[in-house]
Amino acid sequence: MALFKKLFNRDKTRNAAETKKPAAAKPSGHQAILNEKDPEQRLSLINAITDESELESLIREANRDIRQQAESVWISRLAPAGALPSNADDSTLIRIASLTRDDSLAKSAIAKIGDEPARLTLAKEHTLARVRLAAAETVTSESALIDLQKHAQGKDKAVYRHCKDALAAIQAEQAARQQTQDKIDYIRSNADTLLRLGYGPEFTGKVQILQQRWQELEGKVSDFDVTDIPELLSQLERILKAQKEEEQQAIALAAEQEEATKTQEAVLAQAQQLLQEFNDDLNAEALESVTTQQAALTTQWAATTEKHPALASQQKQFEHAIADINTVITTLQYLAENADITGTLTPEQARTHLPNVAWPHSVETPTWLESLRKAAGEKRKAPKPAAPKQDDKDTREKVEGLINELETALEARIVNDAANALKQIHRLNDKLTPKTQNQLQGRLRLLTNQLNELRDWQGFAVTPKKESLCEQMEVLIDADIAPDLLAERIKELQSEWKSLGHSNDRDLWQRFQDASDKAFEPCKAHFAEQAEQRGKLVTLREQLIEELRHYEANMDWDSADWKTVQNTLNAARDTFRSYSPVDRSSHQKTQKAFNTVCDAIYAHLKAEYDRNLDQKRALVDAAEAAANSDDMSAAAEQVKKIQQDWKSVGVTPRGPDQKLWNQLRKHADTVFSKLNDARDARKAEINETVATAEAIVETARQNAATEGMSAIVEARGKLAEIELPKGAHGRLVKALNDVEERLNSERNAAKVAQEQERWNALLGFIESGTQPDAETTLPEGIDAEWFAQNRESPDSLDASKLCITMEILADIDSPASDKGQRMELQVQRLAEGMGRNLSKHEERNALIKQWLSAEADSDLTQRFVTALKAAI
Repeated sequence: MALFKKLFNRDKTRNAAETKKPAAAKPSGHQAILNEKDPEQRLSLINAITDESELESLIREANRDIRQQAESVWISRLAPAGALPSNADDSTLIRIASLTRDDSLAKSAIAKIGDEPARLTLAKEHTLARVRLAAAETVTSESALIDLQKHAQGKDKAVYRHCKDALAAIQAEQAARQQTQDKIDYIRSNADTLLRLGYGPEFTGKVQILQQRWQELEGKVSDFDVTDIPELLSQLERILKAQKEEEQQAIALAAEQEEATKTQEAVLAQAQQLLQEFNDDLNAEALESVTTQQAALTTQWAATTEKHPALASQQKQFEHAIADINTVITTLQYLAENADITGTLTPEQARTHLPNVAWPHSVETPTWLESLRKAAGEKRKAPKPAAPKQDDKDTREKVEGLINELETALEARIVNDAANALKQIHRLNDKLTPKTQNQLQGRLRLLTNQLNELRDWQGFAVTPKKESLCEQMEVLIDADIAPDLLAERIKELQSEWKSLGHSNDRDLWQRFQDASDKAFEPCKAHFAEQAEQRGKLVTLREQLIEELRHYEANMDWDSADWKTVQNTLNAARDTFRSYSPVDRSSHQKTQKAFNTVCDAIYAHLKAEYDRNLDQKRALVDAAEAAANSDDMSAAAEQVKKIQQDWKSVGVTPRGPDQKLWNQLRKHADTVFSKLNDARDARKAEINETVATAEAIVETARQNAATEGMSAIVEARGKLAEIELPKGAHGRLVKALNDVEERLNSERNAAKVAQEQERWNALLGFIESGTQPDAETTLPEGIDAEWFAQNRESPDSLDASKLCITMEILADIDSPASDKGQRMELQVQRLAEGMGRNLSKHEERNALIKQWLSAEADSDLTQRFVTALKAAI
């Protein structure tokens, strides 16, 4: 109550203050404009105003038409023809933005305002929402938008949403720009790395990827610093071009070498073929032909080996063949000068000629030379006794298989495989019989020569590549590269060197090895540091294992907090894994010790697991028994208790626990399903009963119009015999009560209407001064005999006094002329009423009886009837 008084007094004080506040003086002509109804005339009056304060006053008026006309006049003066004045200051521009209804003009005015802080202030503080929004749309800096968004939150929804969208757009643009910058940095970084490392196996592919990415970016980076990218890519392209030219030169050189090798092989074969063609028919006349062929072979060999020297083995074979041919030529020359050699000679003559004739061992000795040696008395060496026969069938098959492998490897130009095959052949050679050795010797010698040639050729062909690898390895010395990447690159170069196969160039190998060692120096320190770190991690592992051992030995397992034990094990495993990496041997040792102590702790935990699982299995069995029970209500309560007991059981492993829980849920679902079925059946029975009761009520509602209350009484009797749910019973009883109430209301309404008709008839008789006939029914308490009683004189019964009394009873006003008399009557009634106990109904009827015996004119009669109507 005190609060209401306080508020009431405050309102009264404020209203009084406002009442006392003097009205503001209206500008001149202001009231005339407000009173003017003609829009054109009013606009003319507004145009005549020159004082901006008067226009401002009109803009604040409640009349919208006046406001709009004032705004239109003012904006036409500030921005004629909708164009911004060139010399407008910030206040004028703000005023234009506030007054104009043209959004584009408002935005142009705000955009022309001097600086962003001014526009930011306008977006925060201006009274018009559209001006604030237009100003907000000109704010572009991220910091200003964030400031404006914080200010507008909860105050200006449109500005807040604009700031949110603008910031999202800026962030998206920044993210896109950062993504582009990341792509540029990726190209620049990888290009620098490739230039530092030099050409490698993946060089071409990586350069192509960088070029492709640059092509995708080139047209989108006009506002980025990418001046160095084209030059970097050009340098990479030059390296690729140089490498390609080098490879083409190597290919061409290899082709020339291959062609020269074929020619050399052909010349060598011709020389060997010439030696094989020497026989008994060779005589002095053949000297010129042999000499010519020898000269031709020498010339051809010199020409083909001038630019591409032959292999050492081939050169040696050719020199031996030419030497043997020259030996034959010298012998033939001597034979031409001493024709008697072929005749019959004495031993002395034969011995004279014999020192002057020599013959190569690779050529079959002619008959005349055999005769000469025989004549000179030379003894032939006795042949060695034949070795006992050996069975080398299996070994020969293995050797022949290896020879086939050797040929295949040579055709594929795979030196390592060919060398391995030849090495295995040499190991098996002693197990072959001399005959087999002789049979395979020629083929094996040819393949050996081919292998030597391939080795020599490979050494020649790969020398430039090995020199390149040396250069690339030397670039890595003191290179600013992460140790892990540096070690990986060194390993790649070493693998490339190994893939090039064996080489006799020890200088190149030593150069490569020295460069590898120097380049690997930073890696040594890095790996040493890593080894030290791994050692520390091993120590930490050992400390953790010792702590777990102490934990297991000193824990009171009878009162252990098993959840804490499980968490301890999990944390220990995570911690142990975090102490990585370590050396393989140390890892195996510490892992074994860690597993042992964890298993010891887990054994205690497992025992607790088993006990708890047994409890949960018992609960599952109890749930299964409940599911097979006939009393589903009791079973449901039991299952609920089982579920509560389940929560109180200690820790269990997740897998078995989940399995048991699923079994429990299955039994619980069975119980609740059966319970729901029983409830559904009971509900269907109740619904049927309720439907029957509703039909009874509906029948009573329909019969009430004709049978009246008997239909209601009958329905109540039937409902009493039916067992209904409390809610349905109350609802249906209320429905019957509503029907009964409706019947009573209709009956009462009819009764009131009858009573009203009786009163209307009485009022008509009083107003007309007529008497009712015998068939007329008057209101209760009114007797028709009252109309037949004698009228008394006006002096004995005052009609005016009766009118005033009826007006007092009806609580309506009396004429002003009767106010004094009414006051006297009220005082009199008050005095008389102290000992009387008449009701209003009885007093009204008494006044009617008195009126019917009094004399009154039409005015008093009408006045009395009016008061009586009010009193009914």
